[in-house]
Amino acid sequence: MNRTQPRPEGVDITMPDAISSSSIRWAIGAVILTLVVRFVAQVYWHRRLMHGRPGPAHSWIWGSLPVMGKVMAKMPRRVAPQALPLMVKDEYNLGDYFFLDPFPMGDPIMVVLNTDMMHDVTVKRSLPKHPEVDKFMKHLGGPGNLVSSEGAEWKKWRAAFNPGFSLAHLTTLVPVIVDECSTFCDLMTINAKNNTLFRMEQATTRLTIDIIGKVVLDTSFGSQHGPNELVDSFAKQVRWQRIGAAFAPWELVDFRRPFAQAYYTWKMDRYIGKELDKRFESRRTRGKSKAVVDLALEAYMKEVKGHSGDDLDNITTLDPEFKKAAIANMKTFIFAGHDTTSGTICYAYYYLSRDPAALAKIRDELDTVFGTCSPSESAANVAAQLKADPKLLNKLTYTLAVTRETLRLQPPASTVRMGQKDVSIRDPATGEQIPTEHMMIWPVDVGMHRSTKYWDEPHTFQPARFLAETDTTANFASNPAWIAFSKGTRNCIGQELAMLETKVILAMTLRAWRFDAAYADLALLKGDGSGYPSDVDGVQLLFGEEAYQIQLGTAKPREGMPCRLALRG
Repeated sequence: MNRTQPRPEGVDITMPDAISSSSIRWAIGAVILTLVVRFVAQVYWHRRLMHGRPGPAHSWIWGSLPVMGKVMAKMPRRVAPQALPLMVKDEYNLGDYFFLDPFPMGDPIMVVLNTDMMHDVTVKRSLPKHPEVDKFMKHLGGPGNLVSSEGAEWKKWRAAFNPGFSLAHLTTLVPVIVDECSTFCDLMTINAKNNTLFRMEQATTRLTIDIIGKVVLDTSFGSQHGPNELVDSFAKQVRWQRIGAAFAPWELVDFRRPFAQAYYTWKMDRYIGKELDKRFESRRTRGKSKAVVDLALEAYMKEVKGHSGDDLDNITTLDPEFKKAAIANMKTFIFAGHDTTSGTICYAYYYLSRDPAALAKIRDELDTVFGTCSPSESAANVAAQLKADPKLLNKLTYTLAVTRETLRLQPPASTVRMGQKDVSIRDPATGEQIPTEHMMIWPVDVGMHRSTKYWDEPHTFQPARFLAETDTTANFASNPAWIAFSKGTRNCIGQELAMLETKVILAMTLRAWRFDAAYADLALLKGDGSGYPSDVDGVQLLFGEEAYQIQLGTAKPREGMPCRLALRG
């Protein structure tokens, strides 16, 4: 028998539909509407900020994205972004500065291709680095790194690391650099004997990282001989590095990136931390050290902590603040240092192989400084003499000119500064004051390095332009448009090391074998596990060169500079 229970008076036991489907739809709709309104407001704000400023055609809906897309379609895929501003300038016949509006793919950009305006930004005012630089360096540096830190923090660590990167001190470490280069020479001789097709950038990267390990930490990474946890983690970290949504929109939907970057950051920090602890614990038995990190610790303890003399020997614990900054800057030195030198070596080989006169001249200089010898003996000959007298490097004036010219044509990176509310930059042509608030100010090295305003035949490899006897307004090294290491107080702390090791490597190798770029054989390297896709489709030239720069962390030789070597008779 079914009996219905009476409903308690005043109580509705019907299941309440407190959150009905219509309520959910209204809530979702309200959220979406709010986001849309906010986005439209941001678009309008950006478009109003940028509309009417000097630059290519600007759309109220799309900003500068159509212009950038049109120019990028004429460039090789994966080309380094620093080539884009010069291509935009030439495509639309623009002046020495102009504006780009890539929102929502990026911040408003003020492109600077004028040396006076660049000097105002980087030297006279030294505007702070743009926040994007700090984001970029988060996993390749860390707190206190010398690339993105600012103010008192930057000054503290720059002062601490300066002694180790002085030219006088680095010259005493030439024998260490020579030893690592000897290993490189042995490996390249094997490649030459076997007619091996390989990517030179991978070999020069391992070489320069091993040099940095010895110079900064007095530690042998041994990456030229085999795997190393730090070097391997670093290589993978670089490949996860963002290019920038304006140039690589797919980065917006790759949710693996932060997890991978955090993992490789942890591995690198752990490795370097252990090495620092070992060096600190052994400092009393090692005697006077020449390693950059040891000089930095001494400077830090004296200047920041007030220790001096015997007091330093009584310290039993590695200062946590110093350790944290040392880890961050060791990663920074590896990142910035390997990139500059490894790429420069690759491109020096490339340009010299295409210019027989320049190659003959640099070989003649090496014969004059180190004496003539057979190609098979040249590396050992140079190595022995440099160990005995590192100052012989000062006589390599044409080798230095080749290095400078290579860096002019293929600079590894450029600075990006943050505009300020009350800061304007004077247009040298008109005297007009250009406001900078909200702007990402980009003095583009490629744009100035390849400008007809500052250089004769700017796309041509001419090392002689950096020799004193050819000193003209559009030639010599004093040319303000040469900004391979930036300008002002925020210039590259490692520039002396980069120039020094480049001269050593070129001196030890250029008489031993012949270099031949092998871009025609790229397809043979596909799937070699290098991380390069061996792209052979689409546009294959930039500025008339097949060895253009691609973006992999920073600007690197396209596809790792595929090549073969041949021993000289």
